[in-house]
Amino acid sequence: MNAYVHEYQKIERRVRRRENFLIRYLPALLVIAGSVVVGKIYLQSVSIEWSHRVMERKAEAREIELRNEELVRAIAGLTTRDRVAREAAERLGMVAPSEEDVVWLPVADRAAGGGGDAVRAGEGPVAALSAWFDDLWQEEALALTSR
Repeated sequence: MNAYVHEYQKIERRVRRRENFLIRYLPALLVIAGSVVVGKIYLQSVSIEWSHRVMERKAEAREIELRNEELVRAIAGLTTRDRVAREAAERLGMVAPSEEDVVWLPVADRAAGGGGDAVRAGEGPVAALSAWFDDLWQEEALALTSR
């Protein structure tokens, strides 16, 4: 065989191998490339959908916050003393007490020594407890009348 023919045949075999490689693996490479493109498009569409959901949730949260502020203002308006007094008068027939209706209770001076004197005087724990309750009652009466 001629050397040129031999070299030509070697080159021809290489070309055929390259063609066989492309023919064999080109469909697989195209499927992989197509999968990558489709996957990227899918991921982008999912991320866009999620971002739309996030924006919707933020808008809903803002609407809920505004509604909450409105309700807080409504509650503040409903709990004013004037409104409560008006509703009590209209619905229940209640009236505000006059000066003659108010009873003023005397408040014992704590500096004079309330419950400690009973124990020191030897009157026992029952007297000390009674004195403590009296002092507590006087404090509550003072707190109620000072409002």
